[in-house]
Amino acid sequence: MVLLKRILALGLLAAAVGFAPSALAQGVPRLRQGMSYTDARQRLIERGWQPVVNPVMANPATTTPIVAYLLSQGYNELMGCQLVGVEVCTFQFRNRKGHLLEIATVYMPVIPAGTVTSWALRKNSP
Repeated sequence: MVLLKRILALGLLAAAVGFAPSALAQGVPRLRQGMSYTDARQRLIERGWQPVVNPVMANPATTTPIVAYLLSQGYNELMGCQLVGVEVCTFQFRNRKGHLLEIATVYMPVIPAGTVTSWALRKNSP
């Protein structure tokens, strides 16, 4: 239920402008709405952000084609996906300071890795 609420909240942010408060944005590479998740992920890793591995996704009880695809690509930071007209998925990264970055993406057949729609940065999250 918590995951569903996060996915829906980030999905709603997709309709607005991406969120990254300037005070917390130190160390976050420039992300843009509409950029491919593959590019965003690469930029984050190059800046020292580490994917937060989701153990639930190691052996998901049920899966969708997009979840299976993302896991096959090694995107172990996948927190989950929710179908809300389109497939909205969330991913998490953590930096050395303990800041947690959640990225929401939308998946369409023409861009299999998805496009970034929004992101949220939380300072020193557990």
